[in-house]
Amino acid sequence: MKFATVFVVLAAVLGSCYLVTAQTHNYFFGARVPYDTLVNQTTVIQSSSFLRVKSLNVDYPLKGQRGRNITAIYVYDRLGGGRGGYASITKGGIGQNSTRIHLKSQRGNGMNFQVEIYGR
Repeated sequence: MKFATVFVVLAAVLGSCYLVTAQTHNYFFGARVPYDTLVNQTTVIQSSSFLRVKSLNVDYPLKGQRGRNITAIYVYDRLGGGRGGYASITKGGIGQNSTRIHLKSQRGNGMNFQVEIYGR
């Protein structure tokens, strides 16, 4: 009986550790609907620096371009393993014709994001 209890507790701890390391930091703002088109796709790759946090802003539309009404913003963390960074919208966004997305790495890690912006 005692062996079974120890086994169950050990399995639960190992299972939760696996879930933590398998996390990705994907972000989905808004929702795609029929007739939405991909208006901007940006890939951001930065290498890691020892004990440093890296950050970068992705702006839409680019200077000189006319923005379309944004319906969805998808940010995919392609680094994986729980080492990826974080994304947040700091300006504009869904229902607007412009946006600024702030990307930030975890301390000591790089970043590898794919940002997709959909609109009409």
